[in-house]
Formats: sequence, structure tokens, C-alpha cells
Amino acid sequence: MISSRRETSRVPEPPDGCLRVAGAEETDLEWIVDRMTKDDLPSILEIERDSQEDPWTEKLFLEELSRPRGHVLVARATREKTNLLGYICFWEVADELQILNVSVHASYRRRGIGRCLLREALIYGKTRKVKVALLEVRQTNVAAREFYETLGFRTVGERPDYYGPGKSAILMELDLVDLSLSSRE
Repeated sequence: MISSRRETSRVPEPPDGCLRVAGAEETDLEWIVDRMTKDDLPSILEIERDSQEDPWTEKLFLEELSRPRGHVLVARATREKTNLLGYICFWEVADELQILNVSVHASYRRRGIGRCLLREALIYGKTRKVKVALLEVRQTNVAAREFYETLGFRTVGERPDYYGPGKSAILMELDLVDLSLSSRE
């Protein structure tokens, strides 16, 4: 496993991969990042329903498992009662990494799990020579937008009514060409 320091920096450079991460100071929470399996579905659906206004269905997650360019990574706790802590869904399409869905279990938010999952996706994209990472986020989700900005994403546009009438999405992107990624230990 790869160790990582507790992150306090706002530098948009991803650190070494975070397959083992110490969480908040009051806990020794550790997890590994792994590929999703069908056995993860009940936990993923629980997190999804708790996290998203318009949650994905079981069918959508199963479709992601069968897509040649689709990827779903999960964060698995190594010593917690709740095994599945979070997940990220993304596609590799041409020279783009499209981030589709990132969610973390409500009891484990703000401990670096979402950051770790997103950075693992970015590391994957960088190793595959992807040029840009893209995502949409609800215009009203200020916390998520600020989180993505800490990773170097910038706002590049708006998609009116993306989430339904009157519910716009902010389009954000991160240039991966010049993004420096440290090698893993």
C-alpha cells in the first residue's frame, strides 16, 4: 500500500496515489481503492440515494460495469464496519476523462476519500495520455464546485436545464497535459 500525508494544501497537483490514507486526526481510518464489483451494488446504491438528488439506478451502475470505456472505482475501508466508503464513475473517451459521479458515505465525508478517488481517476487518465478531465456539477452545489477547484478544475461553461428545468450545470475542466503527477512508491 502507498501512504499519503493528510492534505491541507490547495495545490492543484495530485500527490502520489492514495491507496492507503490516514483520515481525519481523530481517527485512523484507512482504505484501499479498488474496482467495483457486482457485490458492491447494495452499498453503492445506499450511498447514491443518500448523496444525490436524482440517484442512479442499479441498472445504470450495472451498465457502467459492462462499458468498455467505463470505470467505477470504490474506496473500501480496511477496518471499519462500513466496508464501502465511496465511489467514482468515469469514462475515457478519446482524449477526455469524463467524471460522471462521485459520492462518499455520509458518515465518512470530509476525510479525503472523495479527493483520493478523484485523484486516482486523474492518475489513470494521465497514464492513458488523456488531455483533459471534464465534469458537470449543479450550479447550486457550491461546496462541490469549491472542492473541484482545489484540485485545479476551472469553470468553462454552463449547461442550462441540464438537471431539469431551471437546474443548470456548471461545466468544469482540468488540463491533464501539463499536470505533474508524482510516481507511486
